[in-house]
Amino acid sequence: MSPLRRTFTSLAVVVSAAAFASPPVRAVTRDVVREVRDSYEGRSYRLRADLRSAGSAVEPNTVSLGGIGYGREGAPVMFSRLETVFIDRIMSEGAARLSLTIYRSAEEARRLRSGAIPPPVMGGFGAATTLGFARADSTSVVLEMHSPKKDSGAQRQEIEALLRRLFYIDDEPTKDELARFVIDHKLWPIPRLAEVTGLPVAEIKDILLEGPR
Repeated sequence: MSPLRRTFTSLAVVVSAAAFASPPVRAVTRDVVREVRDSYEGRSYRLRADLRSAGSAVEPNTVSLGGIGYGREGAPVMFSRLETVFIDRIMSEGAARLSLTIYRSAEEARRLRSGAIPPPVMGGFGAATTLGFARADSTSVVLEMHSPKKDSGAQRQEIEALLRRLFYIDDEPTKDELARFVIDHKLWPIPRLAEVTGLPVAEIKDILLEGPR
């Protein structure tokens, strides 16, 4: 065998081995993204967990089946749990990820979008797609997927599970959750606690006096 033919043969073996060794490519299918957008984009939900500011963090809030993580623990809380927020935009990141752009309300989203153009976002592809639409008074959430690309049913179920981990979709906070929130935020003004929890001022005062049960 000539040296040139031997070289091409070796390259073919290396390429073939690399192809078999590569992990399977995963991505959120277009149909699933379209269904999720139709179901959740442009709607408001109460939060089950705090969301931190998008400032100085490539991925400020990440939700997976393992839990909720934050890119920078010292980042201020933009929206606290039990607050109602608006899902303005849902985007596929090209891999097994979806990003959500979150505002306080639809009116706030319209007002901020009509303002100044945001500065360029530093970082890689994920940073650009995740934070491209986030402003000072909004934040973003990345849903990390593990379902294979070909199984759209499993993808949709996992996305639903992740959204329910982050939002109250078809349920409401329990009395115990509301009381715990009041105790955890006892330094907040009572009118603010009443606004977020929906509890009467008198009941909030009773909870603060009695403490956790």
